[in-house]
Formats: sequence, structure tokens, C-alpha cells
Amino acid sequence: MDFIQGTTRDQLFLFKESLDSLIEKDNPVRIIDAYVESLNLEQLKFNIPELKTGTPPYKPQLMLKIYIYGYMERIRNSRRLEKETRRNKEMMWLTEGLSPDFKTISDFRKNNRNAIKNVFKDFLNLCNKAGLLGLETVAIDGTKLRGQNSLNNVYKRKEMENIQKRIEEKIEEYLKELDKEDLKETGEIKLEEKKISEVVEKLKKLGKYKEKVNEIQEVFNKDEKLETIFSTDEDCRFQSDKGKIRPGYNAQIACDEKYKLIIVNEVTNEGNDLNQTTPMVKKIKETKKELKIEGKTEVIEDAGYFNEQEIVKYKEDKEIELFIPDKKEVNKSRKSEDNIPAREYEIDKFKYDKENNVYFCPKGKKLYRTHTKPGKEKSGREVFEYQCKECDNCEDINDCTNNKRGRAIKVSVNKEYMDGYKDKMKEKKSVCKIEKRKEIVEHPLGTIKRNFGYEYFLQKGFKKVRSEFSFICFIYNFKRVINILGFNQFMKLIRA
Repeated sequence: MDFIQGTTRDQLFLFKESLDSLIEKDNPVRIIDAYVESLNLEQLKFNIPELKTGTPPYKPQLMLKIYIYGYMERIRNSRRLEKETRRNKEMMWLTEGLSPDFKTISDFRKNNRNAIKNVFKDFLNLCNKAGLLGLETVAIDGTKLRGQNSLNNVYKRKEMENIQKRIEEKIEEYLKELDKEDLKETGEIKLEEKKISEVVEKLKKLGKYKEKVNEIQEVFNKDEKLETIFSTDEDCRFQSDKGKIRPGYNAQIACDEKYKLIIVNEVTNEGNDLNQTTPMVKKIKETKKELKIEGKTEVIEDAGYFNEQEIVKYKEDKEIELFIPDKKEVNKSRKSEDNIPAREYEIDKFKYDKENNVYFCPKGKKLYRTHTKPGKEKSGREVFEYQCKECDNCEDINDCTNNKRGRAIKVSVNKEYMDGYKDKMKEKKSVCKIEKRKEIVEHPLGTIKRNFGYEYFLQKGFKKVRSEFSFICFIYNFKRVINILGFNQFMKLIRA
């Protein structure tokens, strides 16, 4: 019986056809090739290697193509990228048969962090020329991505003494094992050389670990305020994500409503989004200026961004209008007030008399302002305190407060504006806008984490992590535009 025959392994050429004919005419690698060749890498601040004696360097265009293809195919490790250049026909077509080693690939990323961030901006400019950006409505959201720092490499001041004690105990235990083996030498029992070498190796590792722990202790001794050290990636911090607390970063993006393209990205190590509005809005303004887009932009965020100081900053801003839903007043009041047992006595039940500058509690008793100047809370919010002087004779005092001085409330200096803002967020128009946030910004984050599989950072430190996330966002936009325009339209855009 005859079977289909393969190519003889010892023949000089692997493919019966040219490499170009093996790549489909509408294959995305052709777009990658055309796009990178259209870039002015010198203008984007890439390091252009100088021609010296010896082996010529690889073109930076080649290295960028490798990374774009790799990230699009969920491959970002330099060793795996090197392997793909030797076995993947698409990569071989893209690199014209060249195969840089993993060190060269890795060094390109390391030496061009800022330039890689500029690729994101350059592609955004291309999208704007194609009419894919509107920036009339922008949604902001964040997600937690793990850092290159395991929990085993996180050291807390209060645990250092126990760690050092355990190391000493373990060293003592291994030394006793060696002593037992030494005693055997005098008898007829043969020494277990394999066991001795294993114990010696363990002692060496413990010795190195002890040196590392002592160095970390020195850092704690120098800085009394320092409570936690992340030894592998010192810039990451504990992040809570879906019930798990792990070292990582808080990655932020802003998405345009028109085609759900990412227009701004940032990485912080703060555990929540309360202070992220200002830096993100600042970047949105910078992007509009770079793209020469004018007009008002409506910025939508979820309740995790609700921060009075941040909202007040933009109350007179003609370029930005914020839409942030209020957090639950019940939770806010129970945390900030004096352990109020009953809902009937929460702060929103107190009525203000503007003419006399007093508050009336639900029982009609007056609360007077205690100071002429506002005080400042830890969050930075400025507040006036109002104290009731008639609580002694109130039969409902136990339902109102546990404070022996009587009931006191803290009222923001911006209360009038914030009340109006909260009411505005409850209007039908605002509610509809806020509901749009999910469909605008949550899909890109879901694609990056679930579809691309980028749930953690490969790099370490703020500079490297920010560069990597910017490139991930560029890859999302790149694939998104391929889907929007299609192969032919995209190629026409690049050639234009």
C-alpha cells in the first residue's frame, strides 16, 4: 500500500516552495512587517547600533518585529522567542531567516524601554489619522497584575527575628548531622559520602540565605519607618485581587468609547484607585494635546475612584467632566462616625440651617460648629466639626452615638458642591453614562488578562513594568485595529 511521502531529511532545502509562498497573503505578519518598516525608529528614540569592526549588529526593526509577533502570540520570554525564530515559519519569514540569541533579544527590550513606550503613542497617532479616535467619552479602570516577587521573598520587620532564629536552628541541625558522620570514621562503619555532600550543600545554601537576611535586617535598621521589604521587586506592593493578596501592581487604562481603543496606560503600586483620577486625567489631556483633539471629554469611572478631593479639582474644568458614582453612604458613615448603632441617626438624616450655621438632629436638637477654621483628615479632606450640647437629656442617645461628649458630625467644606454632584450622578442621563463604563473599558482588560494571558509582569521595577504594560496595550490596540479595518484597509493606512 502506498502512503504520502515526506521530504527526505538529508536534502539541502526544507521547503519545496519559497518561504513567501507559505505565508498567506492576508497573514497579520505582513502587517507587522509593513508597519515596523514604516516607522522612523530614530525619531522614536530607539538605540541605533553603530557599525564597528567585527560582526555587524542586527537591525532594530528586526528585533521590534520579533517582540510584536511574540506578544501577539502570547510569547514574551526571550529564550522562547529565540526558539520561535528557528522553528516557526511565520517568524522565519518575518526575520528573513535570522535568529538572534536570547541575550540579544533581551538586551533590545532592556535598552529601549522609553522607545517601546513611544511605539504606543505613535500607533495612537496612526489610529487618530484613520478616524478611529473620538475622545468625547473615555472610561477609566484598573486591574491588579502580579509582580515578579513571590510571598517567600517578602520580609516583614516583625517576622525578622523568627526568620533568623529558624536559620540558626537549621544550621545547628545540619552541623549535628555532620558530627554524627564524623564519629562513624573511628568505627568500622563506612561514611555515607553522598549524605555528607548533601548536608554540606544545604549548609552552603543556608549560609547564602543568612547573608541575604542579614542584609535585609540592615535595611530595616537604617529605616525605622520601613515595615515590609519586597526583595525581588522592590517597587511592587501587596495587592488584593478577588480575595487573594499577592505582591504586584495596579495597572490603569483609559479607553475611548468610539472603538474601545486604549488611549492612556499607567502602572502604580497603590492598592486602590482612590488617587488615580488626577494622574489618568492629566495623561488624557496630554494625549488630546499631542493628537490635536479639542472639545470636552466625559470621563467615566466606577465607585472605587470616588474621592471628594479628586472630584472637586475638576468642578470648573472646561475640558474634563467626571462621572463617578457615589460609594454607599451607609458604609461611609459607619466608618467615619462614632460607631452609630441606628440608621435613623446617620449623617444624611441631619438637617442644615444655613442662616444660623447649625445642624438639627432627627430629634430637633442643635449641633454647633466647634471651630472657625476647618480641620484636615488623614485623606486630606477639609471638614468642620459640629457638636451637640443637648445629648445628656436625650432618651435616644444610645441609638445616636457612643461618644461620652455627645454626638458630633464632620462636614466637608465642599458639602454643598458634593451634594449637588451626588444628585447629578443619580440623574437618568448620568446613570446611563456610568452604565456604559463596563462595555467600554472592562473588555480590553479582560482581553489582556484572559485572552492574551498577561496576568503578571515579566519585568521588575517601575521603569521596566511601565514599559512592558505600555507595549501590552499597544499589542491590544494593534490586534483591535486589524479586526476593525481588516487586512487591506490596514495596509493602505500604513502605506499612506
